Amino acid sequence: MTNTNSGILKSYFDEVINQKRLDLIPKYFSEKFVYHGTPYVGMGVMPDISSGNMVIVQKILPGGPAAGKLIEGDEILRVVDDGHTWDTFEELRNGSLWGQGVIGTPLTVRVRRGNAEKEIPIVRGLVQGFEFPYELQESGMREFFKDWPVVKGRLLHVIEADELVAFHGEYQGHNVRYDRSAVWSEFGFVRFKDGKITDWWNSDEEVSTLRQLGYSIREPELVKA
Repeated sequence: MTNTNSGILKSYFDEVINQKRLDLIPKYFSEKFVYHGTPYVGMGVMPDISSGNMVIVQKILPGGPAAGKLIEGDEILRVVDDGHTWDTFEELRNGSLWGQGVIGTPLTVRVRRGNAEKEIPIVRGLVQGFEFPYELQESGMREFFKDWPVVKGRLLHVIEADELVAFHGEYQGHNVRYDRSAVWSEFGFVRFKDGKITDWWNSDEEVSTLRQLGYSIREPELVKA
């Protein structure tokens, strides 16, 4: 089975996910690999929070709302809209919290750029989703394993057709930042060429995972007409 694409995917779960063998990433992923992010409403900014105390702009989606306004390396100090201010590391580290909202609504982002601080207006928009290249695969997984040092994944169902594999997977792990355990499902498509992964699309149960970590999901206030 390991010579089939679905067998290769199963071996990836066993070796890279379950054994944390990041050194085997070149074995499974093509250097032309692309992870295709899902679309969302926001700014099109990918933050780097690896320092543990600063939110740095790591990547900006070309054509997104922040393109031409923020630059890679900016330190985000504060974000303000009509209803809220985010200005601590814990508030800013999750960019989706201040990026989400109504398409066309404005934000003011204060950044440190070099030795100066700047306030930059940005309007929320539809973001088609980041595409993460092969070069970011190891660093992204390393950050994931920092929060989830104890995690196991398994494939429950796979359907293989030519170069594509559709899969239903399940993960179970313990998050050290929140000291809670969680189990969640993942559904996706993986494309192979010459025995290596070239493309990955997926969707997982993020809301369920956040609830298990202790987040409170509450109904937002309704906008009065």
